[in-house]
Amino acid sequence: MDSLLHVIASAVVPLFFLGMAGSAIVIVVSFAEDMKELFGDED
Repeated sequence: MDSLLHVIASAVVPLFFLGMAGSAIVIVVSFAEDMKELFGDED
């Protein structure tokens, strides 16, 4: 049972960090779009 948990944990940890990286990318893109809309010229 302990080895099964070890295999599951070794699969879940990289997925967690991939999710964190994806969320960081979404935050950066959203921030850039908001800044462009905030400081962009009025059309």
